Amino acid sequence: MFVTSVSVIVYYMMRIVSRGHAQQHAAAPAWKSSGACAVAVVMIVGLAACGGGSDADRADVRPSLANDSSESTASVDFPIAVDASLEDFDVVGRYTLSMTEAYCDGLPNCGTNPPDVRADIVQGSNGLELQVQNLFVAGLFSINGSLFAVTDSDQILQPCGETAVNSQISITMFADGVAINEDGTKSLTGIGASLLVAGDPAGDCDAGNVFYDAELIPA
Repeated sequence: MFVTSVSVIVYYMMRIVSRGHAQQHAAAPAWKSSGACAVAVVMIVGLAACGGGSDADRADVRPSLANDSSESTASVDFPIAVDASLEDFDVVGRYTLSMTEAYCDGLPNCGTNPPDVRADIVQGSNGLELQVQNLFVAGLFSINGSLFAVTDSDQILQPCGETAVNSQISITMFADGVAINEDGTKSLTGIGASLLVAGDPAGDCDAGNVFYDAELIPA
């Protein structure tokens, strides 16, 4: 009876684990699935220790524990601390920049989001640079693990009639996507950013401001 009960528990627990896996993102770290299996094994063994049954029944359970434990054990210490610092990552590379309007006032294009655009973080002669195709180039500086930039551009805002609108851009960048590998190392999967754009008066248009919630995804 005990072996039958364990078999039924195993069946339902594996269904629950499988259902959870189906709901996880495709790029979820591998340690999540192995951790779920480890929890299932530990609960089964606990039932074996507390329940009745013959020695032979318990012997049937123990080899499964030994095999599963050796496969699911990873060199990851919990809890795992993940912060927004970019200090430990090499951010140089090509990205796709997406900007979503969070606040806008006084501009003719309020209520619209710019199209996605290519962005590159390069090592320039004076340090890191953020180059956003056809929009602006800005030197980056680091403070407490975040990257900052301030620059001017007459391309990021729509013109006022035939007159280009010059603007000041303030940028803050931070780690927004971090994957935890089985060996405990971390990989950067995305950079979060905020862009505050202040447009000067131009032609018949008054000054205006727009704030973008942005994301840079490695291309």
